[in-house]
Amino acid sequence: MTGRAVPRWTLLGLWGVFLALPVVATMLYSVATVWRGQALPDGFTLSWWTQTLREPRVVEALMRSTWLAAVTVLVVAAIVLPALYWGYIRNPRIRVVMQLCALLPFALPFVVLAYGIKRLAGASELTQPWEASPLLVVLGHVALAFPFFLWPVDGAMAAAGVRQLSEAAETSGASPLSTLFRVVIPNIRTGILTGAILTFATSFGEYSIARVITGSSFETLPVWQVAALQDTRGNPNGVAVMAMFTFLLLFVVSVLIARTGRGEPLRLLPGIDHSNKR
Repeated sequence: MTGRAVPRWTLLGLWGVFLALPVVATMLYSVATVWRGQALPDGFTLSWWTQTLREPRVVEALMRSTWLAAVTVLVVAAIVLPALYWGYIRNPRIRVVMQLCALLPFALPFVVLAYGIKRLAGASELTQPWEASPLLVVLGHVALAFPFFLWPVDGAMAAAGVRQLSEAAETSGASPLSTLFRVVIPNIRTGILTGAILTFATSFGEYSIARVITGSSFETLPVWQVAALQDTRGNPNGVAVMAMFTFLLLFVVSVLIARTGRGEPLRLLPGIDHSNKR
């Protein structure tokens, strides 16, 4: 047993180092004074952090990305939760349609998806004013992040036995809407939180849709980072600072969600409705 455990732990250790190296390198670059061709920087400073986090352009881009990601989570939740719940208790075909729609972001490159949304908005006189608006960016992010919210919630509903919960609530005289908010959602809280953080992270880090639809008029944090790297007078250390800031932010949120789940297992794939089996 000992001889078998050593290669296993060695492999896990190498895999951990492989995953940690980019994070450590980014962190070192964000606090480096000068980094020449050596293993470590010549010196360390926190001036890049203070300078970047005080820059108005960076703060505005950060606020736009946060607002965009939060709105995307709310819109996706409003679309998925009622429809998926109805698919479990009344019309299973709704789940099939939703699962097929969830495959579209993986079948189309993000740039193609962004250009398609922009051209579709410009095809009608009614929607032309939205062709380069932040609202269209929100809709694009909703389409992109849709599967990342759908699948954890679907798995949570299947694990919770939504059909049985709904039948028990109906015998007590509860309406479907009341059952959804007072019975179903509390029982799938972990799936909702998991889907929310995945949706937030996907929207927060998405570059193509905002860049294609609005250009630089609606500068999100990823758009600013790419512009800073392309500008010869840009701030590459600041890009590393914001990359680490984003990583730490999402890490803290993930830890909070894990603690909220109270050790419950998370299902990130679509669930199987066992209640339909005979």
